[in-house]
Amino acid sequence: MGSLFGTDGIRGVAGEPPLDPNDVYRIGYCLTRYLAAASARPQLVIGRDTRVSGAWIEALLRRAIADAGGVPEMCGVVSTPAVSYITRRTSADAGIMISASHNPYQDNGIKIFSSEGIKFNDAVEAELEQAIQSCPLGAPNGDAAALREARFEPAQSPEYLDLYGAFLRSCLPAGFRLDGLRLAVDCAHGSLSYFAPAFLESLGAAVHPLHCRPDGCNINRDAGALHLSRLQEEVRTRHADLGVAFDGDADRAMFVDAAGHIHDGDDVLYLLARYGDFEGAPPVVVGTVMANLGLEVALERLGISLIRTAVGDRYVLEEMLRAGAVIGGEQSGHIIITRFARTGDGLLTALKVLEILARERDSLEDLSSPVKRFPQVLLNVRVREKVPFEDIEGLREMETACKESLGTRSRILLRYSGTEKLARVMVEGEDEHKVRLAASRLASFFENR
Repeated sequence: MGSLFGTDGIRGVAGEPPLDPNDVYRIGYCLTRYLAAASARPQLVIGRDTRVSGAWIEALLRRAIADAGGVPEMCGVVSTPAVSYITRRTSADAGIMISASHNPYQDNGIKIFSSEGIKFNDAVEAELEQAIQSCPLGAPNGDAAALREARFEPAQSPEYLDLYGAFLRSCLPAGFRLDGLRLAVDCAHGSLSYFAPAFLESLGAAVHPLHCRPDGCNINRDAGALHLSRLQEEVRTRHADLGVAFDGDADRAMFVDAAGHIHDGDDVLYLLARYGDFEGAPPVVVGTVMANLGLEVALERLGISLIRTAVGDRYVLEEMLRAGAVIGGEQSGHIIITRFARTGDGLLTALKVLEILARERDSLEDLSSPVKRFPQVLLNVRVREKVPFEDIEGLREMETACKESLGTRSRILLRYSGTEKLARVMVEGEDEHKVRLAASRLASFFENR
């Protein structure tokens, strides 16, 4: 089966290892047996996004959990942060989210949360991985046929959605309203398609929903947080005050201001740090190695430090807890505010941004203007295998030469994707021409080898 856990759970093509029927069954069974060491009848909540494969994966997990002596609770179509919250709120032993986040519908994944609503650490994942890979069991006869008969089922649980909605309202000031505000909301045909527009309307906003008609095969297709051109067009055409875009499982949010300009997680981190409340916590923000140098400079002017971690919200959270930070997140739009949650939550992020805009009586464009972006280029290069960078002859010499040409106020980041066979090349500096040239040289280095 190879390595199971990536930076965001177990992910792959639905129906193929490690997400074929036998492996899905083993994952559910072994997770339940692991939890049974501390609880006689482990309770597990399960949610999923809108992929056509979600229903049969859910059915196999439910069967495996019951066979292992656990009690599965179905949440239906919900967001990843909703599963995290529901797990914590109901005192379940674990939570499972069936989603491949921003990936196309052919992919799927299994994200596992502890009873605290956070992802397991590396040690626990390694223990689970060993148990799963050595498990002799497989999907019961006949269950595998569900794969061939998979169809889209948008089932939801009003009880759990109400619970999550009440939580979101509790994160806002008493009586907070969005009356008179015009919003364009892109749900990527994903988890929030049936929830976010109505929830925002309940707060008084006039909402234009976009990409909110999932059919099982259109999640993230030219939509959502990674494809913002349509949202930009809708914001300008409809004279909206703000555009918000979620990804398939809604653990991230991206924004478009009234002028059609895109604002990412770096802008949100600045807003939260500048206009939020550290509540006695250290004046630090936790970001990743992808955070733009412009954010770091803008925070320094406020007397706030930026701590960088590896890419992945789990690493951001680990560093936040270690440093006592209350604000952290990623440029991609995953934002964690530990006062309220222990995972990225796109809708909660949108609500806190709207709260700041309302309180300051100003636009997103103006409030985030102190963040002056350094030119940054990110290129993805497909690779056959993820060879350690230190083992690639000539790579470090090429990197050093590029760094010298860029100058001192620059960064080069080389890393592999945690979920795909991609080498990611990120170059940042003051001179855009030199940045693009260095990124192109490094990408070509990988391609030629």
